[in-house]
Amino acid sequence: MERQEALWLIARVGVLRHVCDLDLLIFFVRHPRSLLTSEQLAAFVGCELPQLSASLDVLINAGLLTRTQNPTHAARLYVFRPDPTDDEWLPSFIRHAFTRAGRIALREALGRQSAEASNRGKGPVDLVTRITRGRIASNG
Repeated sequence: MERQEALWLIARVGVLRHVCDLDLLIFFVRHPRSLLTSEQLAAFVGCELPQLSASLDVLINAGLLTRTQNPTHAARLYVFRPDPTDDEWLPSFIRHAFTRAGRIALREALGRQSAEASNRGKGPVDLVTRITRGRIASNG
């Protein structure tokens, strides 16, 4: 997977800002219905609890994930539900994220995006625009 392709895919998903967001998305694509505690999920994904909570909020607020809780049990049911009208990114994401090289490229692209955003002190990078301009500049 090329760097530009990884940047495009991160931009196409549109909500990923942290490596834990990416790892959670990969986990829930593989396990679309999961009954887990936060501690179990953090252990499976390899994130600290505060970051896990923030990343869960990202996926829930984006509408990719739902979470229900049973008051008698600490575990919550997580259901991965991507928007069926906008599934263009999902097959490509699965194809790349399920390979070692693809995960590495996506993690590097996400890290690069985070570093660039923090260096500028601005919000998320508009990667689609940046990639398009880069291609125009390199082709022109």
